[in-house]
Amino acid sequence: MDIETLLRAHRKALVIAAEAAVREAGDRAPDKTQLNRLVSICGEATCAEEITNYLRYQVSRKSRPWPRAFADTVIAKITGPLDAVTGSLRDAEADRARVAAWRLYAVFLARAFTYTSYVQQQERPHHDRARR
Repeated sequence: MDIETLLRAHRKALVIAAEAAVREAGDRAPDKTQLNRLVSICGEATCAEEITNYLRYQVSRKSRPWPRAFADTVIAKITGPLDAVTGSLRDAEADRARVAAWRLYAVFLARAFTYTSYVQQQERPHHDRARR
């Protein structure tokens, strides 16, 4: 079975994990540009460890660092789906499957973040009007 076919069965778990990570992050999430960069990093990566390395690096930056809680949550939330995807695969196949899963997960994170930001922006004016 090819990786794309394998991942099809796990997309729901990846979406749910991404939405949970964004929800739990609340206002501690990085900005949209930073999440788009994560999507790019996932597209270039050859192993999942590169991606977690990138996330941890983002936390330690002096300029516009990512909140540690967000990076830790993002990494933790994908652990279950990654284990499910790679359960019976051999090492090289498992690496390719993990990276492919991260690519999807990063896209789902960016989408969830975009939606959450939109909802928050829509609610702000409503609250401002209610205070008047």
